Amino acid sequence: MNENDRQARISQLQNHRHALLRRREERDAAVASIDMELNVVRSELQALYEAGRVLQQTPMPRVGANRARIA
Repeated sequence: MNENDRQARISQLQNHRHALLRRREERDAAVASIDMELNVVRSELQALYEAGRVLQQTPMPRVGANRARIA
């Protein structure tokens, strides 16, 4: 999953989370089922945020470094 895909998925999940919270306030569905779905969304968001932190901490390889080793 590249960074654009990760950001798009985060946006989708945040929108879904907000919709679930609105439904819970309106009590259109059983609160327990909405809470379970919110937990799933929250877990996936946390995993995506963690993946982003790991990507930011991982140094990108320099292009010129590989050429020096090959030569």
